[in-house]
Amino acid sequence: MVLATAVFMLTTFIFHCTWVTSSAYSSPSVVLASRNPDGSQHIIDDFREAYYWLRQNTPEDAVVMSWWDYGYQIAGMADRPTLVDNNTWNNTHIATVGKAMASSEDVAYPILRKHDVSYVLVIFGGVLGYSGDDINKFLWMIRIAQGVWPDEVIESNFFTKRGEYRVDAEATQTMKDSLMYKMSYYRFNELFGGNAPTDRVRNQKLPTSSPTLDVLEEAFTSENWIVRIYEVKKDDVLGRDHKSANAFMGGKKRKRTRPSQKRRIAIAEA
Repeated sequence: MVLATAVFMLTTFIFHCTWVTSSAYSSPSVVLASRNPDGSQHIIDDFREAYYWLRQNTPEDAVVMSWWDYGYQIAGMADRPTLVDNNTWNNTHIATVGKAMASSEDVAYPILRKHDVSYVLVIFGGVLGYSGDDINKFLWMIRIAQGVWPDEVIESNFFTKRGEYRVDAEATQTMKDSLMYKMSYYRFNELFGGNAPTDRVRNQKLPTSSPTLDVLEEAFTSENWIVRIYEVKKDDVLGRDHKSANAFMGGKKRKRTRPSQKRRIAIAEA
């Protein structure tokens, strides 16, 4: 009886170890696993989906800017050069990416153009509840950039007066204007049918209106919105700033002022 119990417990332990190994250690970081309501396994393959899109739809020399975490993955799976990767030792290079992500479009665009960046890639977990996204890493980008440009990137500007790190309506204007915020939440409201969108990682409700983008254009968003890729726009051929060019393309014309009384009379007499 004792021997049978020992054999049973040993067998159970072996099966348990095998399951833990297969679940926790065998899956690469680019493939995420979750459970469906019925208990069956569900594979989330957004990373490979996005890298395959990059490989198939972008020029071979297209430079991709992302946080350094994904540099090796982009180079290996998408076969595209990156601005920084896991082997970047130059702190200024990493800080440059942090500054671009933390800055407004007007400040970030010259940085992107200077470094010949063609695409910008961000990781966003607000739809699925993936907590390892770039918004959660954003403070590190800000801090590293502040270490090099302390007068241009200021960490405290991303916190509310109460010292909270927020992405909802109470977020600071600096946060809302940052490239990272805009790329993460662009069109996020469209998933909620007019209701206030909810970020499932931060558990915060965002404004019903979407951030706008002038210097970037959405190129690809993966199935679960984890990977978002934006193309950097070229300089306008007519020399206009991107906001004016976008307004023109959108059919928005400057409102004309009403003519004065004298001018109305002159027009009528003519």
